[in-house]
Amino acid sequence: MGNLCPFGGGVHGRGLVGDALVVTTRSARRVPVARRLEDVALELFATQGFDETTVDELAVAGGVGRRTFFRYFPTKLDVVLGELDEGRAGLARALAAEPGDDPVAAARAAFLAVNHYADAELPALRRRLGLIEDVPELAARATVRYRDWEQTLAADAARRWGVDVGGLRAQVFGRAVVAAMRAVFSAWHTRPEADADALGALVEEAFDALSRGFSAT
Repeated sequence: MGNLCPFGGGVHGRGLVGDALVVTTRSARRVPVARRLEDVALELFATQGFDETTVDELAVAGGVGRRTFFRYFPTKLDVVLGELDEGRAGLARALAAEPGDDPVAAARAAFLAVNHYADAELPALRRRLGLIEDVPELAARATVRYRDWEQTLAADAARRWGVDVGGLRAQVFGRAVVAAMRAVFSAWHTRPEADADALGALVEEAFDALSRGFSAT
């Protein structure tokens, strides 16, 4: 999804439309000023619309000047999407820490490790997910960033399988996992009563399905 990144960004790391994902501390970039700006921005986007909210309004609401706002976020889009890049780096670290030659098991463990959300973080995560799903420009830009996630997963799978990262098997794996995680967060977002445990259960369910499709051959 706090600042949260869908597909990772819970209390143990930051890196997805929620935002973060590592098994270490929160990103150093998420200093109090940046977190405050994200919180007020998500609130304004939810109440008056993403396109209707200006950078000047975000800066005023966050108690900073326009130049300070741009020091933390190059564009208004980055308030919502900026942590996806950090999340990908966190995912890569989590994958590297997983042993074995089964990329499905490694990806499952990595995504579960980075998707521990505190109850207080869930409202912001829901706002971020809603924006990415409902605002066409955000959805399009997020899709571009997800390609890097796909390649991170493909590279890990290729290493474990001992195959070419550009080959079909590794590329299908990377795209399938990202698609599955997007489906997980979409399904969770449609259930207002769902908590952090429910999100973890959906991640497990998705990887159960993936493990059947990508069993060792």
